[in-house]
Amino acid sequence: MLRRVFYFLLVLLFLTSCDYFSPDTSTSKSNLQVLDTLIDFTKVDVYPIFSDCENFSENDNQKKCFELTLTQKLSASLNENELKVKKRVNDTTLIDILIDNTGKASVVHINSPESIVAQLPSLDTVIRQSIADLPTIKPAVKRGIFVKSQYRLAVIVKTL
Repeated sequence: MLRRVFYFLLVLLFLTSCDYFSPDTSTSKSNLQVLDTLIDFTKVDVYPIFSDCENFSENDNQKKCFELTLTQKLSASLNENELKVKKRVNDTTLIDILIDNTGKASVVHINSPESIVAQLPSLDTVIRQSIADLPTIKPAVKRGIFVKSQYRLAVIVKTL
């Protein structure tokens, strides 16, 4: 009889001790906190925007407005300059633009093919000046902090 009571108490002890091996709420919260600290450095929470685009509510609409406004302002600035060529040109120049955490845009790199460099040697200077003349942009935001962001813009140079 004493053995049965002992075995019963032993089984009861094992059954109640299983709760100690289950995940605790404090442990699962710390796991969530660890997962929350993973940061994707390739994306921003809010894209940089011009003052004209601030009234758009969704992030995708603000991004489209930023890209469209940047393209329009750069195109208008390039069209003001008279660039002359001797031969026809139909090629693409890639411009890497950096918008710093204060909202100032600058050119990181311009990748022009030889056909454009030979025909339009002053194009790099005009592009750099056009980017420098852009109005101040509200910088990108990541986790509530203004951050630098870099974009690549393709400029198609086509002469008639």
